[in-house]
Formats: sequence, C-alpha cells, structure tokens
Amino acid sequence: MNKRNFTHQLQKLITNGRADAMKRSCSSPRRIRLSADDTLMYFNKALWPSSEKHCRLDPHLCVRNIVLCCIRRLFFVSALPFYSTFRSILLIICGLLIFCVGPVFAQGELKEKVPDLCYRCHIKLKDRLSSANVHFPFKQGKCTACHNSHAGNARGLVREDIKTLCLGCHEGIKNAFKQKFVHRALKNGVCTDCHYAHGGENKYLLVKNQKDLCGLCHESLKEQLKNFSVHRPFKDGECSSCHNPHASAEKYQLMDSANKSCRKCHPPRCKTGSVSIAGTVEKTDCTSCHSGHSSSFKALLGPFGHAAFLEEKCELCHNPILADAKITIKMPVKELCLSCHKKDTLKIKDNDIHLTNEKGGCIMCHKQHASKKKNLTVSESDACAACHEKTEKKTMLMEKALKSIKCIPVKDRKCFECHVPPHSETPLYLKEDRIKSCARCHEGQHKVTHPLGKDTKDPRDGQPLTCITCHSMHSSKADFMLYFDRKRQLCIQCHKK
Repeated sequence: MNKRNFTHQLQKLITNGRADAMKRSCSSPRRIRLSADDTLMYFNKALWPSSEKHCRLDPHLCVRNIVLCCIRRLFFVSALPFYSTFRSILLIICGLLIFCVGPVFAQGELKEKVPDLCYRCHIKLKDRLSSANVHFPFKQGKCTACHNSHAGNARGLVREDIKTLCLGCHEGIKNAFKQKFVHRALKNGVCTDCHYAHGGENKYLLVKNQKDLCGLCHESLKEQLKNFSVHRPFKDGECSSCHNPHASAEKYQLMDSANKSCRKCHPPRCKTGSVSIAGTVEKTDCTSCHSGHSSSFKALLGPFGHAAFLEEKCELCHNPILADAKITIKMPVKELCLSCHKKDTLKIKDNDIHLTNEKGGCIMCHKQHASKKKNLTVSESDACAACHEKTEKKTMLMEKALKSIKCIPVKDRKCFECHVPPHSETPLYLKEDRIKSCARCHEGQHKVTHPLGKDTKDPRDGQPLTCITCHSMHSSKADFMLYFDRKRQLCIQCHKK
C-alpha cells in the first residue's frame, strides 16, 4: 500500500471509529477519545485490510506507541481551526514511521539477526547450506519469507499452505495449472512431496533422483525395464527429457507432440521389407507403432501389437507397398477385420454406429498396429470424449462438485473397463448387466446392498432396481456418487410414506 492509499484508508477508518464509539457512548463525535486497543484495531485495518485478524504490529515496539500517540491526538484537536492541516501532518508522520522507522525498531529488539538467530536452535538445518543445490530464499537467510516467527496454522510455521506459498514465487508453475494436462502429483499433492524446501543433492531440489522419484507412483513402469528393448532415456531415468513434470498441452505431459519429441533424436527410418516408407509416415504419430519406454520386440514396436504387424506381414492387410506411394488396405476396415476375427461376429451388430466406415469402423476403438493395451484399444479420453462431449462435461462438473471421486474407471477415464461398444447387447454397452458390472469391483458393497434385481421394482417407473438406480457414474450430486443426499432426500424418492 502506498502512502496516498494509506492516508485515505486511515482517514476513512478513523471516521468509522468515531462513529462506532459515538454509538456506544451516545456522546458528540468531536469529544470522543478512542481506547488504545480500538485505535490499534482501526490502524491495522488501514494498513492491512486483507488480514484484519492478524495484528502485524508488535505491541511492545516503541514505534507503535509513537504512532498511537499521533493518532489519538487527532481526537483532541478536531475542534481547532487548523485541525485539517494538523491531521494531515500527523498522518504523514505515521506513514513515515511505519515505512521507515518501524523495521529498524523491530530488528533492534532481536538478540541476533535472522538467520543466525534461527540457527541457534535449527542447527542441523544450517548444514543444508552446504548442499549441492540450495533454495535461494534459504541461501539468502530469508527465513521469515516462508515462516512465521511466533505461531501459525500450518506445520513448520509456514505462512500459508505449502502449495500456495510456493506458487507465490514460482509464477511459471502457477501458470501450468492452465494447461490441458496437469500432473496429478501437482494437482492433488504438495510441492514438498517431490522437492526439498531448503537444500538437497539432486537438481531442482528433488527428494530423490528422477528415476526413483517417478517410480514411487509409477511402479508399473519398473517392470518394463526387464523387456528386451528399452528406450535409453527411460533406462537412464531421464523422465524429464520427454515429459514435463508439472503440466503440458500434450497428453502424458510430453514436452512436445510425439513426432517432434521423437525426431529430436530419431529421424524417421521406417521400412517394410526393403521398401522405405519414411516419407509416407512422416506425419504419423510415432507412438502408434513404437513404445516410448520399452517393448519385447525390436525397434520398440508395441509393447502390444497386431500379430501381422509385429511379424512384418504387412501384405495380409495391405495392397503391395511401393516407395513414396500411398499405403492402402485390401478392403473396408470392418470387413477386413472380420475376415480374421470371425468369432466376434455374433456379438457385433451390423448397424451399430460405432462400426460405420464413416466413423472408422473397428479402428475407431482399436489400433491397427500397436498399442499400450493388450486388446489394442485406443485412449478412451480421446476416442469417447470426441463424440460424448455432454457426458464428459457432466463428469467434469461432478468432479468439481464432489472434489474427489473413488470410481477408478470414471476418475481415469477408462471407459472400456465398463463399456465395450459394439461388443455388447446390453443397454449402455456394459460388459455385464447393470448389477454385475458394478459388483466386479465393489464386492463388499454388493453383499450389504439395498435389495436389487428383477424382484425389486422401482415404484417410479416399474423397472428392476439396479446400482445405477441410486448411483450416477457421470452426474452425481452427492457423496458415494449418489443422485441425492443419502440421509433423507435419496430415500424419499421412492419411500414417500
């Protein structure tokens, strides 16, 4: 707050103080004398209106007493002709004392200067100064930039919660929250889960080296190190060479699009037999054929893939491939797939919208060459949300309202865990009926649930009661992903008497 604003705020609040005191004593406002506590309260409000409940003036400092005397004088001279001029002079003196003299008096009260005073007790913390990497406020001895000196609401006497405190300086990380893909560790965790606050031996003050730190959450990736073919950056634990640890506009928090990221090190050299197809696949996403981590096949193909692709039998699906010529398939996608996958014809509806050639046929949900999943499915967050935008918006609103949801398939957008279009004849393309689909994971809840099944009817529509009669997977409004609050509102939807 500058001096002009300070003066304006103080004048306004002193006037309010007079009015408050007048109401209490029913006296003339020109004869009011505020108590020291009242005056200090209004003075603090003028200086720090956003922090009224925290008095930042030490009541034992000499500067406070001087300022209070100046302010109290205002109420004795208010009837004098030169009151306005005298008041302005005193207000300026108050401002100068606070901005110039105050810090000197505050520092003079300490037995030693900060940070030496802090190190008298925090002896081991001082050793962090010799670390390979030291946080700059700590290095400069600015302990009070992050910590309260006397008391606080957070552990370690930090001024605010850890995330808010850190983002106060690290604006770049704060802006990362605007990106489309934000690392869950950043979104749900705190900065000190990954970084030391004072000093450490690893770059960026990481609590462990990248390989071990990322492995704490991404445990499943450790098994991939045993594969036949392992990507060198992944093997060396250089995760940040491809991924942004905080947020990115690209999926999987890639530093750039897959093609740009890969081609920084690998110019395309793709071949089929002796024919180069590098020019043909130039704009193709590298990860549609290759794994970014490891694979059981050469050239990081896969890690899971179509047998014909992995065995390099391209002619089974494609017309003869020529250099620099467009690569074509022998017949429409649906017919081509079903020429081999005949066992699925009984489950598939010929007129299903997911199978139309306009939508891509089978490759709307499955990758024709390689995938990260055994059944070669695509990423649901891309494929499903492209058409089911309303469902995605409802789910996002539900997440915002409930703050946390525990249904993993919904939380991680693993649509194919429950829905298998067009391989199901059940409504909503569920893998099983509306009860068994949920009971596959919620075994415990299924044993103690409200009566369900064909013998229990919903009085509102006469349909059998199932899990999704009460629970909504995408538009819940209450805990446990219920349509209504379970304490009363939910039950009276049916039990009206």
